[in-house]
Order: sequence, then C-alpha cells, then structure tokens
Amino acid sequence: MISELRRSKRYADFLPISVSVMSGVNNSTIAGPFSGRIVDISRHGACLLMTQVLLKTFHVYHTTKEDDSLFLQLHINIPPDLSDFIIPARPVWLNQFDMEDIKAYRMGVDFMVSPEGVQMKTLEKAMLRKQKERDSLWASMAMTKEK
Repeated sequence: MISELRRSKRYADFLPISVSVMSGVNNSTIAGPFSGRIVDISRHGACLLMTQVLLKTFHVYHTTKEDDSLFLQLHINIPPDLSDFIIPARPVWLNQFDMEDIKAYRMGVDFMVSPEGVQMKTLEKAMLRKQKERDSLWASMAMTKEK
C-alpha cells in the first residue's frame, strides 16, 4: 500500500501561467517568459505543464537547476481575485509528457516562500473560491472528449 507523503494538500487545476527565469543576484530576467499551466498545486510547490522548455541554448529546467543564483518566477492569474500574482520557485524534477500528437513537459517546482505565509494563504484562498466551478468545467471537457 502506498501512503500519501506530501507535506500539504494538493489541488488539481489547469491554471494558465507564465514562467520567467530570474537572476537572484540582480533580479533581472534571464530568459522567458515561457507559457505553461499549473496542473496541480499545494502550499509547498506545483506541477507545471510546459510546451516549451528550451529557448536557443537556455533550458528552463537544466540551466536553472545547475546555477544556484537563478530561480523561476511564476506569474499566476486567477480572475477576479488575483492579477499577475508572482511567486518564486526552484525546479525539482522534469519529465516528458506525450499524449497522442501532443509533446510537452511536466516540471515539479518547490516554492521559495513560506507555506504558512501571507502569500501562500492569499493564493490558496483565491484558488478555493472558484475551485468547484473549475473542477466542473474540466470534468465536462473530459467527458466531451471521451464521447
């Protein structure tokens, strides 16, 4: 039997995001923005679905993982409550995602803010407000695809 070992509750979703790679030295943008989606999220981190991870010679996962001075900046919008909510993160893992003709990448990230802090509580509150509506929307879309 496999038991759940995650540190905090995960919420499945499909939120649009943009991801930029930032320098921790001077807070400048190094690469991006890359577009993606949050497929699940908790107070500690998230799983991102990215269609692009390479821009010229810069790899959003490998280059950031190899240089401790770099971090990811996630821009999340959850209408009507949050507009351009920004949260810093570090990449943890990367897997290729293939579904029929769709090629993408799933990337796990750890947030660089306190899971009990104001920023995470604000994000969680905004997500929970319309969570049931988004769950119903994605469930109905999945049912349509299966027919």
